[in-house]
Amino acid sequence: MKSLRARFKKSDSQDWSKNDEKLLQAVDYNDAERVTTLLVRKGLIPTKLDSEGKSAFHLAATRGNVDCLEVMLAHGVDAMTKDSSGYNALHLAAKHGHPQCVSKLLQVRVPGGKLGKC
Repeated sequence: MKSLRARFKKSDSQDWSKNDEKLLQAVDYNDAERVTTLLVRKGLIPTKLDSEGKSAFHLAATRGNVDCLEVMLAHGVDAMTKDSSGYNALHLAAKHGHPQCVSKLLQVRVPGGKLGKC
């Protein structure tokens, strides 16, 4: 199995930084406090896709890290952002069996005043 670093290595097509890597690691460890610090101090974009088409936001939904999801949503993440496979965080949370994340994502208002939907 690939290490976290290898899975999220810098791609030639993206400006993937050391701080983006730190954000992924914080989500991987379900460290919401660290996620907050990185978003505030470094101005990172949690929906930025890595070389495999995933983001910290999508990773949080896949892993069921509801605290990290809440932090990112509080910082204005577009909950309907899709990964390179066309899945949004709601799809991933449901697919991987994380009802708390699904519930949280269904409560998010998206542009147009509608609730998140599949």
